[in-house]
Amino acid sequence: MFDAANMQNTSRTGTSESLDGLARAIELVGQEGFLAALAELCQSASGYDSTFTAAFFPDHPPVELFDNLPDEHSASTIKPYLDFAYFLDPFYNLFLQGVGDRAITLGECAPDDFRASEYYQTFYAGTGLFDETSVFISFGNSAAVVISLGSREEGFQLAADQRAALTALLPCIAALCRRHWPALDPNSLAGSGRMGLHLKKTFDRFASSVLSGREAEIVQLILKGHSSKSIARELGNSPETVKVHRKRIHNKLGITSQGELFSLFLEALTRAPSNATDDPLTYLDRPAGGQL
Repeated sequence: MFDAANMQNTSRTGTSESLDGLARAIELVGQEGFLAALAELCQSASGYDSTFTAAFFPDHPPVELFDNLPDEHSASTIKPYLDFAYFLDPFYNLFLQGVGDRAITLGECAPDDFRASEYYQTFYAGTGLFDETSVFISFGNSAAVVISLGSREEGFQLAADQRAALTALLPCIAALCRRHWPALDPNSLAGSGRMGLHLKKTFDRFASSVLSGREAEIVQLILKGHSSKSIARELGNSPETVKVHRKRIHNKLGITSQGELFSLFLEALTRAPSNATDDPLTYLDRPAGGQL
């Protein structure tokens, strides 16, 4: 039987907890405990159980600001993410498009073949997450604070009322972040990772000495988790044309699967020096051009 009184009491309790959490975050702006209080506020509103907060920049790798992940997940996933894996992250690619202040789920921004991609299997699956939502807070220099909320509870999915609560808090979260960081500059934040500009150039040049421009473009989309149908939509081709391109890519690179493509990319990325101006494949101990 529908219990209106109990529903109202539950709503009041949730509102009270959110207000208490908001008050704690306000009190701690500019202080060491602010990010923990902000994470608690967001988790309380959304039902997620962990938070990873980072600063995103167009030409620099993300800089970690806070996380409360379990040690076994933190050690194995955060460093690879900050070093290079972020470049294939759907949330980071959404940031590059200029998302503004927004809360968005992984399912809403990931390519259609993301969960079958090698990036997902190699890096994302290791986080143990079943669901994730990111809160983007934009800054004037094209940077953003990104609060990634995750759940390791099997079957968890952000409910409509939880999403509404998080969205209602978004203006307050944005105001708090901008007060806590009057300016967001990678040089003034502690972090690690290879320079993002170098990584972008490496990514853009990958296999360019072997493939045509369109084939290299398709490789980039494959690495990000797009299926042939999705690539066709992105490039204005038919899926059949994309499949022909994929077959040629496999032949030219001497590979037979998406997994081998991903491994080749990681190997080339590791070998290419930071001042490289050529296709990173040329730095591998393999014949350049034709079969690799």
